[in-house]
Amino acid sequence: MSLTLTPDSPGGLSIRRWLAYMDEHDKGGRAQLRRASSVLDAVMCPAVHRLRQQLNELEPGAFDEWKGDRLAMACALMSHLKQSTGRLAMPLAMSERTPGSDRNAVSELRFRRLLDAHNDEALFTGLRRVLPLIDGLVCPIQLTRDVVFWGDKVKRDWAYGYYRWPN
Repeated sequence: MSLTLTPDSPGGLSIRRWLAYMDEHDKGGRAQLRRASSVLDAVMCPAVHRLRQQLNELEPGAFDEWKGDRLAMACALMSHLKQSTGRLAMPLAMSERTPGSDRNAVSELRFRRLLDAHNDEALFTGLRRVLPLIDGLVCPIQLTRDVVFWGDKVKRDWAYGYYRWPN
């Protein structure tokens, strides 16, 4: 798959337009995604297929089969974001400390468990539980890219981001 998901790429712009549409015209679809408690629940939401179709027009076949499931996970996770314009990457948001605190927003143990998620369902559940801890203020396009391409490279990037210095 060669579809690029960055804030200024055609794929990133499609995600932004989709989020704006959800906020303005499909609050019911957003609520349905927010209630999704499994990957299958997310796949069953029509809003996911609207975005998948838009992205597949940019790169035919890019989100077929298992990549489609990962996109559905990302859509359900994006429905929990408070803003569609967040700038932080997930690992940076998880390692942020509130003023006057010496603790990360997400504990190291929870972070490690997230990286050790044994399948997509475990990853989805872990990320859904983390989003409220970081106030849902992350970049939706980076979140989508990381979920869709989840693997050893993304895990390493997250570890470097979470354990950045100074923390």
